[in-house]
Amino acid sequence: MMTYIGCLNFVFVLMLTTSFADPSPPTAFLKDYDSYMKVCHRLNCKQRKETIAFHANFKGHLKNVPVNTIIKFDNVQLNKGKGYDPTTGVFTAPEDGLYSFDWLFLAAKDGSVYLFAMVDGTIRVKTCIHKQQSVHISTTGHLVTELKKGSKVWIKTSSEAKFIHGGLYNYFSGFKIN
Repeated sequence: MMTYIGCLNFVFVLMLTTSFADPSPPTAFLKDYDSYMKVCHRLNCKQRKETIAFHANFKGHLKNVPVNTIIKFDNVQLNKGKGYDPTTGVFTAPEDGLYSFDWLFLAAKDGSVYLFAMVDGTIRVKTCIHKQQSVHISTTGHLVTELKKGSKVWIKTSSEAKFIHGGLYNYFSGFKIN
């Protein structure tokens, strides 16, 4: 199977070789281009899709977060493909594929934070910090999953979280692998 770039190179070489042999008007060039693209299509060339990736964190600290609260990472630093919605904290898959998600959070001394990664309402990964004893401690989670277009992924609390550090000490990110 030829890649999209490979097809474009193929088309470009064909166009160059024919344009030197036959100096035709621009309409003929466009007709030739269309014909060459049809050849690429018959060769089953795959066109590269838009990148799907996001990375977000929340600015302020979160305090006394109730159980079953979706964490809204409202400071979006990257949102290619527009899959992540900072107003809801939910990523919606723009297309079918294999996706990777990561998250990180930091808790304060004597704090406990239990977070679940949810896919379409089902718990897929559990992460926690339980009554940690140092001044601050962080933990991360990772999920690789196959999603259908419209599938939703979010991070939520599974118990009350007394304190989650804001700023660059937290994030939720994801991208489409293929």
